[in-house]
Amino acid sequence: MLSSERPQMTTSKKIALAGLLSSLAVALGFLLSAVPNVELMTLTVFVAGALLGVRGGALVGVVSMFIYSIANPMGAAIPLVTLSQVVGMGLVGALGSAAPAVRQVWKSRLLRNVIFGVVGLFLTLVYDFLTNLALGLSMGTVLVVIAGGLLFSIVHFVSNTLIFFFLADVLLSIEDRKTA
Repeated sequence: MLSSERPQMTTSKKIALAGLLSSLAVALGFLLSAVPNVELMTLTVFVAGALLGVRGGALVGVVSMFIYSIANPMGAAIPLVTLSQVVGMGLVGALGSAAPAVRQVWKSRLLRNVIFGVVGLFLTLVYDFLTNLALGLSMGTVLVVIAGGLLFSIVHFVSNTLIFFFLADVLLSIEDRKTA
């Protein structure tokens, strides 16, 4: 079934799904918070974009990251970093809306997994750039922050690439089974 043929969700169902996915993203963020730069929030928000479209995905990203950032048990991020996190995760949700098109165009599961892995890497690069830039600007030492966080960023790049490679298409295929 093509995404254009899917029955449209009612507004109340979209709101409920956005709330559930935002809650799931925050919970998964906290679940792995003890493991530096390994997280499932980005994938959850990306899938939200696939299910809810550009605006719904962006909303889930903004809401979930705002809650996660200000309610973090390790302390709330400084305002410019919080803003960059919220913008970055909103972008992830918005771009997730393209995922159904990827699934329609490329029929090979392996190729889709590779594409989603590359997408996960790209989104993580953008997110880390935004947050490291915000922290560097706040501290007055952009290059030092980027250089100092390079190892953590590499872990984030590799883990999200693998998470997207192995899980994005699987999670998105659940919607196909539900509507088939």
